[in-house]
Amino acid sequence: MGTPKNWTPIAKKGALLLALVAAGAVGVGLTDKVDPVFPGVMFESKKMLLGLPGTYCSAGVPVATADGRLGFLIASHCTDPFWPGSYVYQPWFGPTTFAGYSIDWGTDNSYYEPDRRKPDAALWIVMGRGVSNEVPLGYCGRTGSREPMVGIVPEASMTSMSNIWKIGHVTRCTGTWSRPNIRPDTRYSGSVYSVPIEELNSDSGDSGGLVFTIGCYERCGVNAAGIIIGGIPQGGPWHYVLVQSADYALRYYGARPYVG
Repeated sequence: MGTPKNWTPIAKKGALLLALVAAGAVGVGLTDKVDPVFPGVMFESKKMLLGLPGTYCSAGVPVATADGRLGFLIASHCTDPFWPGSYVYQPWFGPTTFAGYSIDWGTDNSYYEPDRRKPDAALWIVMGRGVSNEVPLGYCGRTGSREPMVGIVPEASMTSMSNIWKIGHVTRCTGTWSRPNIRPDTRYSGSVYSVPIEELNSDSGDSGGLVFTIGCYERCGVNAAGIIIGGIPQGGPWHYVLVQSADYALRYYGARPYVG
C-alpha cells in the first residue's frame, strides 16, 4: 500500500486507531517460509551442526549495502561472524530454506563490550528470495495491511518520538500511541535506548525485530527507529526492553535504509 500524497500524521494515526479497535491478529506469516522476506519474520542462524538447533530471531530494518545488496539489519547476538555460523535460514534449517548470510562486525553483548563503538547489530544479506520493505501493520490490527518503510529516525530524535511499535515473530506487534518513555542507556555500547516493557512488550525470539514509529522525519509514514536487542535485567523477567538505534547501526556498517 503506498502513502497517499495528501497523507497527514493526524489522519494516518486516526485511521490506524480505528482499525485497531475492530481487527484481529494475523494468524500466519511470521513463522512461515516467505518470499519476499519482510520485517518481523523468523529466521535461524548460528547453525553449527545439522543435528543441533540454531538461534531463532526476527528480521529487522530493510537495508541496502553500498554495492546494492538487499537484506536486513538484525541483532549481532543472533548470528556469528564465522562460517558456517553466519549462514541464515528462513524459517529454519533445510535444503530449501537457505536464505543468505550475515555480515557481523558487532557485539554479542553490548553491556560487557570493551569497544564502545560496536552496536549489537549485523547485516543479513538475503539470497534466494526477495526483500520487502513493507511493514506488516496487519499484525498491529489492520488485517492484510502493509505499508512501506519510508525512512529512519535520526539518532538525535530517538527520545522525542510520539509513538513506538515493534514487530517480532514471538509477540508480534506491540507498542503504544502515547509518547514512549524511551531513554538512552550509556551502559551499553553502540547507541542503545531502554523502553518500559509495558510500552513495547517483547520476548527473546523477537531479537532483531523492527522497532518503528508513525511520524514525519524526512518523509511522513513508517520510520524505522531501531531493532530489539534484549532486555533489563538480563535473563529476565524483563522490566525494560533495549533498542539499538538504526541510524547509528547503519552508519556503522555504511549501509542505507531500503525505503519505498
